[in-house]
Amino acid sequence: MRLFFLSLIVSINMYSQSSGKITYSFYIPVSVDDAKDENAKIFVSKMMEFANKQEFELLFNKSKSSFTYIDQLRYDSDYDKKIDNISRLAYTSLDTYLDFENKIAVMLMSDGTLVSSILENEKWDIQNESKKIGNYLCYKATLQKAFVNRKGEQKTREIICWFAPSLPYSYGPKTFNGLPGLILELTEDNKTFVASKIELFDKNSNINFPKGKMVSKEEYDKKIKEGLGAVIKPKS
Repeated sequence: MRLFFLSLIVSINMYSQSSGKITYSFYIPVSVDDAKDENAKIFVSKMMEFANKQEFELLFNKSKSSFTYIDQLRYDSDYDKKIDNISRLAYTSLDTYLDFENKIAVMLMSDGTLVSSILENEKWDIQNESKKIGNYLCYKATLQKAFVNRKGEQKTREIICWFAPSLPYSYGPKTFNGLPGLILELTEDNKTFVASKIELFDKNSNINFPKGKMVSKEEYDKKIKEGLGAVIKPKS
């Protein structure tokens, strides 16, 4: 894994800060063992290469947060840009917005649709295990997260994170939140987000949610299933 150098920019007193901006790097081990042919191996390898260059930005204030992709990569072709977009869907994260007062999570899908869901209270299991990330003492926490696989089966995956109690903010990558400290590292399957830069501010930063038509997660999932069904349905 690459080494991440964590820097901290603090104004006045850390505990008086009401908002912040966290930059996360991303890491996934490159493996093409499951690819069926040489072309597929090249494509998957390219996706992972782009994923490992991606960075994300967490913004938060007292009641809202956003976790968004930092568009800083340069592409040799439109094809490379498409691969990068696909790698976000496959490996990293779509743009996510959380409203803690109203308990709402909003995700901006690749087709521009805004999908809303209820913001869950995560049931973390905090461990005694600790380690240093940069200059911060972090503690391990795990979460069993339910999901539905491509076959429509209910499954669970383990989320592992490391949070810093000395940074008393209950935020983290994607929709993960609710720990007594900022999440500096989070692993989902074999995919890891690691904080590389922290900026804290004494003023409450504005977080603007995207505008557009909003649908519920249930509605969106139903639409996707119907679309897939139409594609794979045999012609009579």
